[in-house]
Amino acid sequence: MRSLIVSLLLVFTVAAGFGRKDVPHDPALREKLEQLDRVIERRDTYYMGHEHMIDSLKRVESAMDRDADAEKRFDIVNKIYQAYKSFQNDSAREYCDRELSIARAAGDRVLMARAQTDRLFTYMSRGDFTNAVDVLRQIDLVGVNDSVKADFYVQVVRLYSDLSNFTSAKWEDDYAKLSRAYSDTVIKYASKGSYASQFASNFLYDYKSDTEQRISTFESMLRRGDVPNSIKAMLHSMLGDVYIANGNETAGLIHKAESAILDVKESTRETTSKHFLAYELYERGDIDRASRLIHAAQEDAEAYNAPQRKAEIGRALSLIEASRYESVDSQRNTLWILLATLLILLGVIAAAFILIHRRNKRLRAQKQIIEEKNEQITSANTKLSELNSQLSELNSKLRESIRIKDEYIGYGFYLNSEYIEKIESIYKLVSRKVSVGQADDLRNQLKLSDIKLEKSRMLKDFDKTFLRLFPTFIDQYSQLFPADDPVLNDVEEGILTPEMRIFALIRLGITDNNAIARFLNYSINTINTYKTKAKKRSIVANEEFEERIMQIRSVR
Repeated sequence: MRSLIVSLLLVFTVAAGFGRKDVPHDPALREKLEQLDRVIERRDTYYMGHEHMIDSLKRVESAMDRDADAEKRFDIVNKIYQAYKSFQNDSAREYCDRELSIARAAGDRVLMARAQTDRLFTYMSRGDFTNAVDVLRQIDLVGVNDSVKADFYVQVVRLYSDLSNFTSAKWEDDYAKLSRAYSDTVIKYASKGSYASQFASNFLYDYKSDTEQRISTFESMLRRGDVPNSIKAMLHSMLGDVYIANGNETAGLIHKAESAILDVKESTRETTSKHFLAYELYERGDIDRASRLIHAAQEDAEAYNAPQRKAEIGRALSLIEASRYESVDSQRNTLWILLATLLILLGVIAAAFILIHRRNKRLRAQKQIIEEKNEQITSANTKLSELNSQLSELNSKLRESIRIKDEYIGYGFYLNSEYIEKIESIYKLVSRKVSVGQADDLRNQLKLSDIKLEKSRMLKDFDKTFLRLFPTFIDQYSQLFPADDPVLNDVEEGILTPEMRIFALIRLGITDNNAIARFLNYSINTINTYKTKAKKRSIVANEEFEERIMQIRSVR
């Protein structure tokens, strides 16, 4: 039976490994990729919202007066272009051409420069480097302000950087040199401390020796409040490249994943992050996630209509899908083996079940007998436990009663002895005075004896003896009343109040009001009045009050 269980565990362990993907060990990277998974699943929601925003802009543009100021018409067309520039290339080029048409009709050199900057991006983003370079050669920036010049040359820096990566990827060719040269131009025209200035400065660093400076600059740009998330997505991607080139693949992939997340949220389809991540995860064996990402990247490239991107993604897609199909075939073969193994094990289990069923039938009969005996023993033990509990309680009460009686017997002997001595003393005094005829002097002597003082001393002795037996009586008695009870405010330490003495006698087992009255030298009405007032002031029910008094325990 043990070998059967081991076999089953082995089978299910193998089965549990089906479809297992190599999840990154780094918690931060794993969490970031899981966040990306959730965003990818909801990308249609982001894209639909972006299209709705574009439709709203188009309605504004349609409602605009055709005789409106050229700059106002250019601005609304530019907003539509900005919405399309990384979302759909054909539409972006269409609105870019409309920008250029408005700018030329108005003869505004600044607007023409802005339109040409946008044209440069549309060609560059679809991989049409020839037309992009033509725009660079044809543009005329005479009379254009420095800010617009800086924006144009930022795109030129990106153009030659992309050309360098496309041809060499070592950042040592002529295109890399041109990118550095135009970075100087950006810094010349951009205001100090601006995003454009910071961005261009990164291309002046040596890619091999200035890694820390480049990382610091990228992180500084990511902290800027004037950089939109669409640009931060690009910065995260570039920073990821720096980390990976420096050997820190985990940090690099985290930034690539963050770039992909921002791309989806900002409806950016002109992107390389998903494609890059898909290939890296494919290399690491995470085929399922790689497949999801490459398909998402393919959908984006198709919708954006960037031929170069589609070609790059197509090559990666074929590799990843081939690997996924191979994995599926391998899993299918393993499943057949597992199925055959399971059928054999099911046969063994069926035979074992029959044997176990027969044994269980005999065991159930024996178990029933044992359970009946156990019930009898349990019942007897329960009764015995109850008797023991009752006996223990009786013994406790008996010990307490014995202690109380012993204490008060001693107290009685002492009291009787003391009073016999006093009576004897008085008797001798009377005899002496009578014998010498000093009756008046005797009368005066007897007046000196204060019965009330003796009574007070007797009650204090009673209090002392009682509190020796029940040292917590005053505290526990006080707990039966509100905290601000006025009767308890004047209680002296070690001395019972008249009310407490009544219930102290009840705790000693003296419940007869006549006996309590005689002992305390009160009337029965006084005793009843004390008891009634105490119960009315108490926070417990009247019928429970004396029961709670009896629960006050003596010293054990």
